Amino acid sequence: MKSLLTRLAFFTSLLALTVLPADADAGPWTKSTGEYYVKVGQSFYRATEFRTAGGVLLSGRDYVSSTSYVYGEVGVWRRLHLQAYVPLMYSRVSVGPLSESDFGPGDALVSVQHSPLELPFPTSLRLEARVPLYGEPATPQTPARGDGQFDFALWLSAGGGLTSIPLYFYVDLGYQHRTSLTVGNRVVPEFSDGLLTLAQVGYNVADTFIVALTTSGVMPFTDDAVSEGYLTVGPSVFWPVTDLLALEVDGYLTPYARNSAHGWALGFGVSFRGE
Repeated sequence: MKSLLTRLAFFTSLLALTVLPADADAGPWTKSTGEYYVKVGQSFYRATEFRTAGGVLLSGRDYVSSTSYVYGEVGVWRRLHLQAYVPLMYSRVSVGPLSESDFGPGDALVSVQHSPLELPFPTSLRLEARVPLYGEPATPQTPARGDGQFDFALWLSAGGGLTSIPLYFYVDLGYQHRTSLTVGNRVVPEFSDGLLTLAQVGYNVADTFIVALTTSGVMPFTDDAVSEGYLTVGPSVFWPVTDLLALEVDGYLTPYARNSAHGWALGFGVSFRGE
């Protein structure tokens, strides 16, 4: 009995950390006051398509990018935490012997998450803002770091775990509002609002590490020529080395994309947590 309780306590503590998917969302487990989680990571992405700053998808290109990022969550009040994601990107697109590259900050994410309901399972609401940290690309061929506009999303998240086996799961549904606000006088297309989805299931292997499978998607409400829609799926591993430090590895493929590239990504990072 003692062994079972110890196992469940260990697993529950890992649930509170949540293995981070590629888009840096964190599920329904809201941090308590003073609790924190910080991850320093690196990801690599490759595709044979290239999305321009105007939202046009061009095929027959060799596109690669490398993103260094910092992600953090901190509990600031009862059932309320703040979270942020700040990336630094290098990207290159090539057509035969010709290539264009770019380097600089990408789209930052800033969110506030709250768990107002007393339910038998974890739930939360999260308001997220996407902030472009860049201006107009140098040329039309310069790899775009993003669509270049401020966007907002409202997420509803719910999840839980099983007591019979060390398994957890959560599902996030969100509404994405695409605005016309940009940095400077940059002109961007009228992108459609859309439905955001995120789901993850994870398993605790021998009280040592967690393996998880994550899928995420964007489904625009309008079928136009620039609003991107896609579905990603991929595994991740969360390995707590000490009570304060963990190693994380993840990757994904893009089995479905519309106005977006069919690519793949690999990532790794070091995370720190405490109170």
